[in-house]
Order: sequence, then structure tokens, then C-alpha cells
Amino acid sequence: MCSDMCDLTTNTIVGDNESKRISCLVDTKYYDELITNKHLQAREEHERSIQSLQQQQKIQEKGPYNQKRKKRILLVDDEPDHCMVYQIVLEDAGYQCISYTDSVKALQEFKPSYYDLVMLDIKMPKLDGFALCEKIRELDKNIQIIFVTASEMYYENFRKQYYPEIGIDANINCLQKPITNEELIKIVNMTIATKYAK
Repeated sequence: MCSDMCDLTTNTIVGDNESKRISCLVDTKYYDELITNKHLQAREEHERSIQSLQQQQKIQEKGPYNQKRKKRILLVDDEPDHCMVYQIVLEDAGYQCISYTDSVKALQEFKPSYYDLVMLDIKMPKLDGFALCEKIRELDKNIQIIFVTASEMYYENFRKQYYPEIGIDANINCLQKPITNEELIKIVNMTIATKYAK
């Protein structure tokens, strides 16, 4: 290697006081190997980045929590306080919630294939939870449903009406009030995970 500054294009070495034209011998084999190694490293890095992107895409396609879009939950309960509490808890857990206190309006504005889950109070005026569920499932047969009730009688009616279906595909579930925040999030997570595991 030359100790002075070497201009390979003009074959000129620039010293402190003078310039002399010389013939600079370059080890071409060394530089060829160096360039080849750099190319190989760049290609390997490129392939690794493509594999990483493909893995990320697979992860996003698999689970509900890895996808970019927040999961949407429709809440229908004629008690505004209940709607507000569910919405706060579930939005803190990372979900997007739309709530209604009027079951008829909720049905009128329902968008098929838009929601990932519907939570319905059973005892509601105009259209109770069972009737609303049937109407919604006519529009979106694969929608996940969670009923919520404080009534033992309604809970038993739910078991009689929907228990065979729960055994088949677990598209419908029921929570009995009072519900802790942890229980609510756990059941919602499990129900939505079931939807995307199919």
C-alpha cells in the first residue's frame, strides 16, 4: 500500500512539496474479492429484509391483535351507564367501540362484515337481545355475539335456546352481570380470537 495519497486515475502521488508521475501497481485480485464480498453481504441483507417482511405479513394475517386495524365492537344496551363502562374498558384494551342504547336504531345502522363482535343486553325495549341477534345474523351470519344479562331467567333462556350452537361453533356466548373488567376483556379477547382462528 502507498503511504502517500494515491490518485489511481492519473497514477499521480501527491507529496508535500512535489508531484511525481509514477506507475502505481494495484492488487486487482484483492479489490475484486473485496467488491464480491460487499455484493454478497448486500444481497444477504436484502434477502433477510424480505424474509422479515414476509414473516411480519404472516403474523398480521394470523391473529386479531397483530393486524393494523383495531377490532370493532358493537355495544347495544338500553342502560347508557353500562354502554359507557363497557366502551371505556374495551377501548382501553385496544378495541374500537360503537354503542347504542336503542336496539332498533342499532339494527337500522348495522353494517354487515364491519364489526368483529357484537355485545347485546338481553332485556331491552322495542327489540330484545334475542330478537336483535336473529336480525343481525340474517345480515351477517358469521358475526360473533356476546349476550349480557343480570337476569337468571334470561341466562337460562339463553342456555336453552343457544347451547347446542355454542357446542358447534362458539359464535355466541353469554356473560352474567355483574362482570369484572378483567372478565369482560378476557371473554372478548377469547371470542374474537376464535373468530380469526377459523
